[in-house]
Amino acid sequence: MTRTGGAKKTIVAVFTDGDSDNLIVGRNSVFHDRKGLDWDATITKIVANPISIREAFWSPYKKFVCLVEDQIAKRAAAADAESQTKVGSAATAVAQADKAKPAVKEEPKKLDLGTIALIGTAISGVSGKIGIFLGTLLGLGLWMPLGILGIVLLSSGPSMLLAFLKLRQRNLAPILDANGWAINTKTKMNVPFGSVLTNVAKLPTNAERSLDDPYAEKQRPWKAYIVLLAIVGLGYCWSIGKLDDYLPESVKSTHIFPAAAK
Repeated sequence: MTRTGGAKKTIVAVFTDGDSDNLIVGRNSVFHDRKGLDWDATITKIVANPISIREAFWSPYKKFVCLVEDQIAKRAAAADAESQTKVGSAATAVAQADKAKPAVKEEPKKLDLGTIALIGTAISGVSGKIGIFLGTLLGLGLWMPLGILGIVLLSSGPSMLLAFLKLRQRNLAPILDANGWAINTKTKMNVPFGSVLTNVAKLPTNAERSLDDPYAEKQRPWKAYIVLLAIVGLGYCWSIGKLDDYLPESVKSTHIFPAAAK
């Protein structure tokens, strides 16, 4: 990190509150020291460790989303490379059309019945497992919330347990030693102490956050369309007498339009 007209310094900073989603190597930031001075800082290295139990709870789901995004990006890159290859081949074929020999058309390959059977077996197996899972979950009745809670704990429980164990072993001595201090004993750091060392940014007093985006894309009024469609459907059902069994005599369609009832 540097100050205007000053020399560069390298420090070790500990993040003990919030989350690490936006901590990226190479990112520029501002470091505010104990003397009230601001430094232009750049993240050069990150040693990942749990920051809080809350972060550990969401960690499996964030990793899953990142894996899905990576797979989608890889598939898109592969599809783009294949498309570029086909375009290059087509351009070469057009450029050398006068030299090329007429290609022999191959008969389309028929899909093997064994492949169809394997695909059907795989789909039925997956759908069967999903059906058993949903049936078991819905079969819990009033205990279904506890079942959902158990599923969440199975996903987040291991990471939360590891985070809890590591948070109890946090030691500030190596951090202070890396910054030139001489600490010859353990300096344990509990959760309340960690929340004091790193302050999560908050809005100043009397400040308001505006969520209105003047450049936001206009969205279709789907809710209005759904309500309008529901009104039209109810009106049609009322006109043909489908709702007469649930309505008072004065508002039944047969009472208002007796000719239509005949």
